[in-house]
Amino acid sequence: MEDITTFYTWKGLFYLSIGLIILYGIIKLVIRFIEKSAKKNLSNKRFIFWLRNSLFFYVPVAVIIFILGFISINYITHTILVVISMVFTFPYIRNYLSGLIFKSNPIVNKGAIIKSTNLEGEIKNLLVLGMIVNTEQGEQYMNYSSIDVVGFTIKSNKGNVLRQTLYLKTELTKDALLDLLFDNPILDFEEKPNLRNGLEPEDLILKYTLESGATTEDLISFLTAQNIETKVTRKVN
Repeated sequence: MEDITTFYTWKGLFYLSIGLIILYGIIKLVIRFIEKSAKKNLSNKRFIFWLRNSLFFYVPVAVIIFILGFISINYITHTILVVISMVFTFPYIRNYLSGLIFKSNPIVNKGAIIKSTNLEGEIKNLLVLGMIVNTEQGEQYMNYSSIDVVGFTIKSNKGNVLRQTLYLKTELTKDALLDLLFDNPILDFEEKPNLRNGLEPEDLILKYTLESGATTEDLISFLTAQNIETKVTRKVN
């Protein structure tokens, strides 16, 4: 019985904290290892993107687990303390959670051009409670709660048009073509390409985002080498 109740002590809370910190470090190491060693195909890159997003949400989940451990030491007193703390820190908590959702969006990152009410510029830094945007008037700070209220659009990403379109003709299946594309570093897998059928069975419409420094001409050259016909615009009969 003593082993069962040791969790409900300050010592148990300390061990819980250490365990949560160690788990966070392990997740980060796993992500780095997979990024460096995994083959860049569709399934692996989807898994990497999922892991990155899971790391965004790990911290609030870990905090909730820590708070539950804290409350379990003294249900009444510690619950009152937690409620009082949440009342005074609610704006910061709301802002932080809005930031998690904002930063988990695959099209949002440093270097992206964001447009919102009375704000347009390049995202210079994504902080815990807000972001710094480099505008024509200079650097401006905007918290995530404000972005959540007024909304935003991303005009470009990493120096490229956010989503570009290319028309393809190939006998490959969509899955085979996606795996072929992901073996090439030209495309930005965080904003994964989308393929849909065209007018003819062998026609496909590719919507994609390029990595920084890559051009559509590079992508066309790569596809041509794979015997895939490409067109920038759709032919209208």
